[in-house]
Amino acid sequence: MRYAHVVFDNVARTRGLKTGWGFAAVVFGYSRRILFDTGASPDKLLSNMLALRVSPSEVDAVVISHTHDDHMGGLMGFLRANHRIEVFLPEGVKPEQIQQVEQTGATPVIVSDGGEIAPGVATTGVVGGRRAEQALILDGDGGASLLTGCAHPGLDVMVETADELFGVPVRLVIGGFHLKRQSRKAVGELAEKLQRQGVELIAPSHCTGERSCQILAEVFGDGYVPSGLGTRIPLL
Repeated sequence: MRYAHVVFDNVARTRGLKTGWGFAAVVFGYSRRILFDTGASPDKLLSNMLALRVSPSEVDAVVISHTHDDHMGGLMGFLRANHRIEVFLPEGVKPEQIQQVEQTGATPVIVSDGGEIAPGVATTGVVGGRRAEQALILDGDGGASLLTGCAHPGLDVMVETADELFGVPVRLVIGGFHLKRQSRKAVGELAEKLQRQGVELIAPSHCTGERSCQILAEVFGDGYVPSGLGTRIPLL
């Protein structure tokens, strides 16, 4: 079974876990188990993984969407628990951050252009300008899933990038969408554009904002997938 297990989020869905501002999810069902982002706190990240029975030793690679603290803050703590992995960092990461990863024994891989990092799993490459980031494209039956950290460049832009790169339409998007301060009109227009792009299922959390999540739920109806800390989101 292919699924994304949310192990760090400020949106709570499962009792007994430690919330914090940020995002992290472990992707299961492919040849490599991938931790996408690491949240803001290594202690909370590792505590949640333990509670959810997701061992750090099970993870084969880490992908960091962008270098903001709420997505990269837990990385060093995680690598102390498992350093025998590759860490895919977006181009523009600071040299000292690369050195810190190397000092743990892990292997940093700097990502510029999009491409496959495991069978059926690819990165979009770095998208956007000043607030650039990468997202994870996950191949599935009849379409792809897209996992985003904050989607700073615009969720529609990241979906378009994934469509062009992977050659199959993105039908499911998961993660933070950075819509917390957007107007109802802007969120509604984005939702309709995503549907025109072929997105059928949407699972927002983190920086999307409660009001924006409600608008997305109204537009997508049965295609709205509740997300947040502790949830397992089936992939295509």
